Amino acid sequence: MKRKFKILFWIIITLLLITNWPAFKNVTGLNDWYYRYSNISGTFTVMEIPIQGRMFKKPPKGEFILNRPNFYGCKAMPQNDTVVYRLFSINPLKFWRWGEYIFDWRYRLPYTDWEAIKKKRGFGYLKISKDCMEF
Repeated sequence: MKRKFKILFWIIITLLLITNWPAFKNVTGLNDWYYRYSNISGTFTVMEIPIQGRMFKKPPKGEFILNRPNFYGCKAMPQNDTVVYRLFSINPLKFWRWGEYIFDWRYRLPYTDWEAIKKKRGFGYLKISKDCMEF
């Protein structure tokens, strides 16, 4: 009985280590369209694509703030809407992200729901700018 428990324990640990490995998530497509960011008005949206090497560095103060005027050449963004929020939530059932939840700086950024931003942004009324919006 102890032997079966040990084998099961090591299988679970191995499974957790493999699934939390970043290369595994990139190859299987778990990171596709996952790391998305936006300001609260939806006039600035950006997406990380780890498999293409499009990764953001940790902000110096821990918050992702667009403090420069016309950040990324974006002229449509309101001057008072400079905080960037993550659009991916924490779900404890996604065991393949447990390592990120603990160690990754992205999960310390403020979170907001994309559906609320979509309502504010109004897809029918806002012209999507190639300079500011990726989605």
